[in-house]
Amino acid sequence: MAAWQRWHQPHCASLFNPVQWPWYAVLEQARVETLAGDDLPGMASNLAEVELLSPAHAPLRNLYQTARAALSPTGAAIPYPQLLEVNSKPVTFLDRWFKRAVINTPAHTQTQIIDTLRRAQVELHDGQRFAQTVRPLVQALAAHHAGAASGDASLPGNPRPNADGVPQQEEPNSEMEQLSPEGEASATTPPGLTAERAYPGYKVWTHQWDEEGPAAKWLSPQDGDALQQLQALDHTKAKQLAHRLQRRLLAARLRHWNFDQEEGRLDSRRLAQLLANEGNPRVFRVEAEAPIPEACVTLLVDQSGSMRGTRQQMTAQAIDLAVHTLQACQIRCEVLGYTSRYGAYNPLANQWRQAGSPPQPGRLNALRHIIYKTPAQLWQRNRNQLGLLLREGFGRENIDGEALHWAACRLMRQTQPRKILVVLSDGSPYDQATTQANGRTYLENHLHEVIAEIERSPIHLVAMGAGQDVGRYYRHALTLNQPAAVAEVLFAQLADLLTQPM
Repeated sequence: MAAWQRWHQPHCASLFNPVQWPWYAVLEQARVETLAGDDLPGMASNLAEVELLSPAHAPLRNLYQTARAALSPTGAAIPYPQLLEVNSKPVTFLDRWFKRAVINTPAHTQTQIIDTLRRAQVELHDGQRFAQTVRPLVQALAAHHAGAASGDASLPGNPRPNADGVPQQEEPNSEMEQLSPEGEASATTPPGLTAERAYPGYKVWTHQWDEEGPAAKWLSPQDGDALQQLQALDHTKAKQLAHRLQRRLLAARLRHWNFDQEEGRLDSRRLAQLLANEGNPRVFRVEAEAPIPEACVTLLVDQSGSMRGTRQQMTAQAIDLAVHTLQACQIRCEVLGYTSRYGAYNPLANQWRQAGSPPQPGRLNALRHIIYKTPAQLWQRNRNQLGLLLREGFGRENIDGEALHWAACRLMRQTQPRKILVVLSDGSPYDQATTQANGRTYLENHLHEVIAEIERSPIHLVAMGAGQDVGRYYRHALTLNQPAAVAEVLFAQLADLLTQPM
């Protein structure tokens, strides 16, 4: 686990779906353990016990042991029996080990494993390139063993990642759910808001170029400079609002008692009353129901190009303080961002034109959905990723309907009874290629449908329009005419939504 924490790059998990993840995880385990053995002699001695480190599930165990042999510079750390030559022809060490370990894999995949691991050995120090090198192999193995594994992402003995990409081999903390590779809670999404939900009249030309992943996937060192500039802003007013919200939430969480009850816990202050009033039995107290139920808040931020500048800085500042405050009050929070990938050069639009420009092609831009913080993660460990929100030129267009649906599906998987989704946007959904091919109202109509679906769910939905009126889309909407008003309105809305009766 220490080697995984040191050398694993969590964003690489986005390259693999849940069925493929176990196969990649054992290859990644072999990679980070090989690196640890190269740098740390004491750890190399511990990691030489390959049999003890192997997953219990036979196919994964065989793949792991094969990878440890292939990725090791000499293979000396891997004990193996002396095997006979195959068909009286000499074979390499790796070939012998492979014949022993992965005997049930088809011949073409055997060759693929050997060739892939030899190429991956060169990329040991680059986790991203290693993951890309082994990806075709992982896909082939996952497909071949799908029947035996029943498509289960949690194959026995396979390390599952937590929010930071660290494999969990023990029971998770009671306050944290078990996480998938993407950091989502594993609760079930109720009917009505599912990832596969179809909206009549809305189509997507292709999902080929869509992106979703943690902000670390796109983060660069330059984003840290933008975050430092955020520190230089005057936080006085925003901090006052954050402290006010915190006091309001903590005060509401204090224990409340109903006195003069005929049963409950004995109220020692009423004992004298019991003697004086001829045995009045109303000397008990009962704890009232907590006015604040358990809650989860999702902050969904529009990162289109029109949100740049002061508006962008004020939004980032408000989110930073809001998440700190909610975390201090033990209220779970998720921070998500959305934009599109392409501007003037758009491969989806080019592909559509090459296909003869058929009418009503649907969405003609690729989505980019960004996860800054999952509900289970601590903000202190993810705050540096907020620099991506401040990067100039990162955002393109805003396709709000699909982003809103994505955020709502994630929120519905949380177990807290109160679910709050706050959208910070600058107005109407827009994408030039999609609008030109499908009509001006295409994305707007889809947004109306998604909002109607969410409002029929248990989610409390509120939108804050940065400089634009979003009231024609959202039933509960506020317009921010001044960028500095973001924090004030956000904290006021959170306080009202978190303390109002269910």
